[in-house]
Amino acid sequence: MNMLKRLAAVVIAAALCASCSFMGQTDSGEKVEGQDIIEKSMKTYNEQNSGGYEAYDNTTGDMTERFVYQYDEVGFLIYLSEQYNDGKVYKEYCSGYATYVEEDGVGKKLPKSDDRAVMYTKDYSRNSKATDAIFGFIASGVENVERADTEDGGCTLTYTYSPQDAGISVDGGTLDSYVIEYTLDSFETVREIHQTAKGKNDDGSELVMDYTVKIIYSGETGEIENPIKVESAADENSGE
Repeated sequence: MNMLKRLAAVVIAAALCASCSFMGQTDSGEKVEGQDIIEKSMKTYNEQNSGGYEAYDNTTGDMTERFVYQYDEVGFLIYLSEQYNDGKVYKEYCSGYATYVEEDGVGKKLPKSDDRAVMYTKDYSRNSKATDAIFGFIASGVENVERADTEDGGCTLTYTYSPQDAGISVDGGTLDSYVIEYTLDSFETVREIHQTAKGKNDDGSELVMDYTVKIIYSGETGEIENPIKVESAADENSGE
């Protein structure tokens, strides 16, 4: 599985960088140090009714994506995704029943035939960004684990991987190293995820991916409103 492919494309999808993704999943084998602690936060995120994340490219300091969500009273997913790339902004909002997008400053309601017009639910059709997949935790291929206390009573857990043994790859290049650091608060809740990958592009140039993902938990999203303006009645009725 190409673990680096999904992160920036959507964020942690275009995060998660546009050509890489640090999202992963746990392996079913023997547990590594700190895995139980991280999986506790993953379980919390996976089961909550609202949340999200923000993803940042540390090489530029820019946010690449913000995704916030909540489930309505019958379990349909309401979400807002904002993606930033080379000065351009792509927005996608779903009310649970209709999907709106804004590209190049132009907003429209998607017709039901559009692949992006997906109605997600908590019990039957999950959006991966509203699941523990965004934690990017991989239990295989770990070469070293370091734990360090932080001044606020929390800690960091840093995992160094063999990319090949962990099954991590990137299109258009090869990886020499992959490191993921989880920052936890004093309640052992993962608040930030710092992911770095280094290697070479196929043309021989240096390849560096450096991203931070800030986790948003239940009660921290605020009200999720539709910021997308549809300019014509035809656009508004296009999803009918």
